Amino acid sequence: MQKVILYIICFIGFYNQGYSQLVANAGPDLIGCLNGTVVIGGSPSATGGTPPYKYLWQPSTYLSSTTVANPTVTNITSDITYTLTVTDFDTTIVSNTMYINLDKIHTFNAGIDTGYCFGQEANVQIGATNNNNAFHNFSWVPTSSLNNAADARPFASPSVTTVYTLTVSDGLCPNKISQVTVYAFPAPSIDASPDTTIDEGQTITLIGATSGTVFWWQPDYNIKYQNTTNPDVWPTTTTTYTFTVDDQHGCSNTDVVTVTVRPGTELFFYNTFTPNGDGENDYFYIGNLGKYPDNSLKIYNRYGKQIYSATNYDNTWNGTYLGNTLPTGTYFYIFNDGVDKQYKGNVTIIR
Repeated sequence: MQKVILYIICFIGFYNQGYSQLVANAGPDLIGCLNGTVVIGGSPSATGGTPPYKYLWQPSTYLSSTTVANPTVTNITSDITYTLTVTDFDTTIVSNTMYINLDKIHTFNAGIDTGYCFGQEANVQIGATNNNNAFHNFSWVPTSSLNNAADARPFASPSVTTVYTLTVSDGLCPNKISQVTVYAFPAPSIDASPDTTIDEGQTITLIGATSGTVFWWQPDYNIKYQNTTNPDVWPTTTTTYTFTVDDQHGCSNTDVVTVTVRPGTELFFYNTFTPNGDGENDYFYIGNLGKYPDNSLKIYNRYGKQIYSATNYDNTWNGTYLGNTLPTGTYFYIFNDGVDKQYKGNVTIIR
């Protein structure tokens, strides 16, 4: 009896020395390429316990099999975590996980086509906003006009429209190649017309030729249609006007024209106006009127009926009679300058 007990104790001791705990090994974390293929699992995927082993991989996404030790993962399109569950002959269950990080090389690119105003802007940045150089190499060609041809998002300053090709590599996945066009926009053409001379009180139309789309003239002084190519100006002293244009790309250019004013007292009667309330040419205008503060004005219709009168006229008649708008037509004026002259003429209302 003592010998039997001794044999049992020896057998149990021997068994315990040869037994190890069941361990599942899902393998190391991996980097996968878009639509690529990798094999997962350990070498081996299970140790210890009591063989044989049963394997279960979850989820089944992309897997060639969920019940083999080392399944193949194919057509990967996203990051994913796999859990391996191992059950041995004694129904002991253990688990382990591994992670596949989808290489982001496929998301990097040269960016969208862009442009800049050559000669007015220093440069323009190219490359997609999510480009980064962690674990990836960026290479741009041509290298000319780039501040750094190995940068993920370099600054380009070409003098002519240029197509840049970007190659992204990391030694793991296929290279990603893409292109971007950088347009070098020239300044819009402009011509503010030649310098000119007028008499004090006279109005002149400036002629601005341009390929732009937005216009303005400075200074904002005795000027109408300031935001057109052809404004009317009536400076009382010699004035230099600056004509500025922007084009559809935001590029700008400027030119200047000087209007020399000859001092004088001559009156200028502008005999057509359009009183439609748009703020442009809405009044009967007499140039140099400020020289004659004691003036008087009378307006008559074609039947000789007086429809307007004013002393110290200040260019404010808007083509009305007793608060009513007068129709399109020609009317007649008598203007006394309050000094020694009387002027007669006609003025046309256009509606």
